[in-house]
Amino acid sequence: MSGEDGTRRQVYAGRRAAVIPAVRPGPLTLVWWWRYEIMLAAGLPVAFLWAAGAFGWLPVVLMALGLVASVLVWPTARREVWGRIRCVYTAHRIRSGCVEAIIMNRRGRIPAVLWTVPTRFGERVWLWCRAGTTAADLEGAAGLLASCCLAPVVQVSAHPRYPALVVVDVVRDEKAWADSSIT
Repeated sequence: MSGEDGTRRQVYAGRRAAVIPAVRPGPLTLVWWWRYEIMLAAGLPVAFLWAAGAFGWLPVVLMALGLVASVLVWPTARREVWGRIRCVYTAHRIRSGCVEAIIMNRRGRIPAVLWTVPTRFGERVWLWCRAGTTAADLEGAAGLLASCCLAPVVQVSAHPRYPALVVVDVVRDEKAWADSSIT
C-alpha cells in the first residue's frame, strides 16, 4: 500500500468516525464475547461445590492441586493452556483494535470474531466481515492491530472463496512464522 493510499484511507476513516459511532454490543453479544470468563467465574465454583458435595472436600482439593501441578510441570500441557489464554486475550484485543481503527460498517458493527486457535507462531483468528467491511480495511490497520495484540506482526489474508471471511495471523514468534511460510 502506497503512502497516498494510506493517507486517503485515514481521511476516509476520519470522516466515517465523525458520522458513525461504534455500536454498543447487546447483552447476548456480550455474553458470547465473555463466555470463557463467565464459565470460569460462575461454572468453576459451581462444579467445585458439586464435586465436593459428591466426593468430599479432600479428594476434590487434591484433584485440583494435581491438575494445577500437572499444568505447571508438564511442558505440553503448559503450552496448551497458555495458548488458549492467549487466544482469549487476542480475540478481545482484535475487537478493541477494530473499534480503534474504525473498521466497522455504516451501522457501527465491527467484524465478528468467529474462532481463534493457537499456532506455533502465535494465534490465528478467523473474522467474518459484515457488509461494508473488507479484508483491505483490516490490512490497512495491520500495524494498529499488531500494537493492540502486543505482537510484532499481524498478517491479514482474505479467504480465496469467501470474501467476507478473513484470516488474521497474530505473529508472536517471527522465526516460527518464517518456517511455517516455507512449508
